[in-house]
Amino acid sequence: MDTMPLVGILFGAVFAGMGIRVMTIGQRLRRHGVRVPGVVVGLRWSSTNGNDSGVYYPTLRFQTVQGSVVETESDLGSNPSPVHPGQQVMVAYDPERPQRARLDGVGGKGVLHGVLFLTVGAVILVVSLVAAVNSWL
Repeated sequence: MDTMPLVGILFGAVFAGMGIRVMTIGQRLRRHGVRVPGVVVGLRWSSTNGNDSGVYYPTLRFQTVQGSVVETESDLGSNPSPVHPGQQVMVAYDPERPQRARLDGVGGKGVLHGVLFLTVGAVILVVSLVAAVNSWL
């Protein structure tokens, strides 16, 4: 039995799940998030294969409405980065979990990221399922 369709099914499901998670967090921040001014204190480069492709994850510092200073890394990265260290930004954070914060704006909502992950995952999942069914028949 060919294991490639099973790997594709797993890979597609993980990608689709990541897309759903990104969109769910974004939806929660849009509905319940608190928006405050903040500053980008750093960018972390992440490359999955050690070459030039990868994404920058911004580290954000902001003060909650309760007065606590929070420094956290956004779960959304991009390349190129839309921000730079020292830049003043608006931050949306979860009041129940202030460490869950993103840049407030179109890219920070996670809709595009989520849709891309979900679409790629769904395509890989469907193609892999079709391949698995064909290999079993």
